[in-house]
Amino acid sequence: MAKTRSQQQGPVLSQRDRKKAAAQSRAEAEAAQKDKQRIDEEEAKKEDLIQRTPIPQEQFLNWLAWFCKTHFTTSRFVQLSALLFVVQQAYLAFEEEYQSEKDINLLISTVCALVALLAGIAITIRVKFQIRKQKGETGPVPLPPWNAVYLVFLAVMLPFVYKRDLLLYNAALTSSVLDLPWFAKIAIQVSLVSSNTSHNDTLFNLKVIGLNTIVQYFLTQITELKSLDEVEVSLFSILLTDVYIIDSQELYFVVLQKLLVSFGVGASVLYAITRVWTSNTTARSCVLLASWGAAFVGTTLHQLDPILGKNSLVWLYEYITATSTRISIIALWLISLVLLIPTIFSYKVQFSPNFRRKIWHFLVLGLVSLPLHLDPEFVKLSLSGCLVLFLIVEQTRYLKLHPFGEFLDQHLRTFADFRDERGPIIFSYIYLIIGITLPILFNNSVAGLVVLGVGDSLASIIGSNWGEIKWSRSNKTVEGTMGFIVASFLVSALFKLLGWFFEDSSYNALLLACTVSGILEGNSDMNDNIMIPGFMCVLLEATN
Repeated sequence: MAKTRSQQQGPVLSQRDRKKAAAQSRAEAEAAQKDKQRIDEEEAKKEDLIQRTPIPQEQFLNWLAWFCKTHFTTSRFVQLSALLFVVQQAYLAFEEEYQSEKDINLLISTVCALVALLAGIAITIRVKFQIRKQKGETGPVPLPPWNAVYLVFLAVMLPFVYKRDLLLYNAALTSSVLDLPWFAKIAIQVSLVSSNTSHNDTLFNLKVIGLNTIVQYFLTQITELKSLDEVEVSLFSILLTDVYIIDSQELYFVVLQKLLVSFGVGASVLYAITRVWTSNTTARSCVLLASWGAAFVGTTLHQLDPILGKNSLVWLYEYITATSTRISIIALWLISLVLLIPTIFSYKVQFSPNFRRKIWHFLVLGLVSLPLHLDPEFVKLSLSGCLVLFLIVEQTRYLKLHPFGEFLDQHLRTFADFRDERGPIIFSYIYLIIGITLPILFNNSVAGLVVLGVGDSLASIIGSNWGEIKWSRSNKTVEGTMGFIVASFLVSALFKLLGWFFEDSSYNALLLACTVSGILEGNSDMNDNIMIPGFMCVLLEATN
């Protein structure tokens, strides 16, 4: 019976074997527990990943929130609101003028060009992000400059209200701001312009795009993207291209076109010589002056003599002396310049740099407003010549041509602002004459004369001396903005009251234009001499 019980219980394990079996059982239990824990953790991670992965719409909203928080400041919100307000007013004012099939197609093509610009920006950002990711670089991809918004606004809205023939060209040329190879930009521009059936002259389209590309190249080389940034280079390139392609029979505009062509020919000759002959010697200055004089004068006479029917210099003398009013205007300008320029240079050390610059704004307002009322055609012709004259002066200063280059550089530097110190070109006074002249030539508007002659000047003086409340993320002050608004409106209202200018604008429209322009000026950091006159011209045209 004992034997049977032993057989039923099996072999008796030693204490050592029992301990070994118990340890093995515990190890197997722990391994099973770890496997179960690992599986549970993986399942939890999967569920957490599913819960945390946002849907595409949520991803877009998250990106939009990050973008607004990082890049969309209060001042930019104010700027964008002002621009969109003017766009809306212009559309409402000119909607009835864009009702034909041709005009509707033009608007569609323009919108497509702007969408292509946005798509190009998005694609370049995406490509840069992927490249940075492959290189292991961190941080956000830099966006295009904010002032590209003004490039699009001015390039599109000015033709929209004034010269619709330029609308599609300008919209397509804004793609020059994209960070792409030059041949890719040209391909985009050609395809955008050619997509509209009204722009089927392929040769002319290529001339326009080629001219814009050449101008942009030379401006980039000369300014080194310091005196002008990428946006300003693109804006000037489009502006000069527009001047070339506008088909106007007005004599002052024809003269401006021909003089700019002559200046371009002369500047090209100088550029070629200075690339080879780099040392600034008296001999080089003599060669440059002789070469430029032959190119500029020869090209001018070749272009203008057939149009005027006689030698251009003889015609100019006869034109000035044709009426006593023109003789009086010339006398006023000469006497003022002879008396005021030496005085300002003599007392410049007693004035702050800011006040020294703004003196010229006040002088231009006084020297242009009355003559423009008395003889508009003569003053427009004079401003066309003056614009090219300023370019010649800056060319002489930049190259330091003997005997005037060093003198001009020494004295003009005392009137330069911080933007002029960034690069080799002084653009302040060129900006001033452009901002005043082009509105007058394009649409008989003295908006630039008012906002630059008195508005911007008083805003700067009041803000720098008595301003305390600053706009968000800006050195400009609310007090300066109030000075801009009040001064601009009073001068505009005075011109309207006298019957000189602004006959088609109501006082309410003038007040609105001055107010919105002043607020925009206070919040933007783009050069006011170009941006504010163009903005105010569009707003006035939209509210007439």
